[in-house]
Amino acid sequence: MDVTFTEQQSQCLQYLRKHHRAAVAGCAGSGKTLLAVQFARELDEGGMLVLLLCRNPFLAEKLRGQLQNTTVQIFAITQWIRYLNKAAHRPDIFLPREPPGWEAPWTQYDAPSHSQIYTALDTLARLFQRFDAVILDQANDFEASWLDVAEASLADEEKSRFVLFYDDNPLLAHFSPLRSYADIQAPVALSENRRSVEGISALVQQLRSYGLLATQEVEQQGAVREWLYSSEAELFDHLQSALQAAEEQFPGLKDVVVITAETNPGRLSKLAGLVIDSPCLVKAAPERGLNWQSAVLRSLQGFGLLESDLSAALLPTAEDIRHVNRFCAAYQASHRRVLSHQQSYAGKYALKWHLDSFGELSLHREGKAGLDVSPVDLLRFFAAPGWAAALPPAYQRYRLTPPGVLVGQPYYQDVYLTDIPSFSGLEAGGVVFVLYNYFVRDNDEFLGTLYLALSRARKLLYIISPNES
Repeated sequence: MDVTFTEQQSQCLQYLRKHHRAAVAGCAGSGKTLLAVQFARELDEGGMLVLLLCRNPFLAEKLRGQLQNTTVQIFAITQWIRYLNKAAHRPDIFLPREPPGWEAPWTQYDAPSHSQIYTALDTLARLFQRFDAVILDQANDFEASWLDVAEASLADEEKSRFVLFYDDNPLLAHFSPLRSYADIQAPVALSENRRSVEGISALVQQLRSYGLLATQEVEQQGAVREWLYSSEAELFDHLQSALQAAEEQFPGLKDVVVITAETNPGRLSKLAGLVIDSPCLVKAAPERGLNWQSAVLRSLQGFGLLESDLSAALLPTAEDIRHVNRFCAAYQASHRRVLSHQQSYAGKYALKWHLDSFGELSLHREGKAGLDVSPVDLLRFFAAPGWAAALPPAYQRYRLTPPGVLVGQPYYQDVYLTDIPSFSGLEAGGVVFVLYNYFVRDNDEFLGTLYLALSRARKLLYIISPNES
């Protein structure tokens, strides 16, 4: 892999090659993960058995891709501890062929119990094969007992290499390797943000220095923009505007991530599944389908219409239209007496298809929100041949998609939606950060949250936050 290192990064690598124990401190974007990967690769090429640990399993997955042609073992620290627990009674089996999966989706609160820590340490003490080098990325996110497990994974306390990379921002969890390891070399400092363009880097540096957000000063450089919302509906509108603006620099929103500051993980976010219209997608893909079948079934299943009665076509076929027409006409004819007692609002409020912010298609009374749709009006609507012609345009849309869920729909393009901890250590060309439904204990925690989220962006950073004026 051809990588160009800065002078500061090159000096750091030279330092690591000469010392068995070292700590590398650096700001966000300074290349800590880049150096961790490079040093792990060098040690692997030198014939060493290397373990690379981090906090975030999504980062671990990315690192495996970068080191797939090596023998480096890569784990999130809690994955490693759980693996050691499973191997507790099988000391003859040490290195897994494939990293273990998760029994449940990962969250920032995932942590092994004290008994699991003790079992992991006991397993390591009995194993005949341990590592020549252990490298920690995101070490500032490690608890003291996790550091003990990492160090216990070394084959030789004196000769094996132990290197920690951490963010020394005082806004984050306080961590000093010198407090934990008296024999570790004084930290090497990486002070240059090489990830983000100037405007984003300036904003992140403000946060690192306990500065207040002053986005107006950096908006002039085009990298940062901010939207303020006063209601949930306005938040959705601003999010759509931000993503449409991001399309200008990132066609198809490739390499754009939406990060939410909600306390819940991304898969439980209020924004999960949110559908965003785009003029670009309308123009590029005018007939990519619409999930009309579920809307028709929700309306008519109570009358006996079956899923098998409808085709799987992206748009209703002529036969679909005729079948629904015949079904409703037959039901009206056989239940005329019952329907005659049902109230109808057709003369006042016509039925109209509505596509909500999450791509859910439904029938509503035009001009009268909240008024129930009566059975007689439903049957009358679907008995007319124009029910399908009244469907909204069937074009492709963006959908905010947490990792591993809400996939497989042919008429949506997924935009990655994540929470802050799940994107820790990762980066994207463009970040849309949504400050929504987030509660903190103090101002330092709030600024630390912003620092972690905003520093993930390389070229474009859009912020959507509540208007508290």
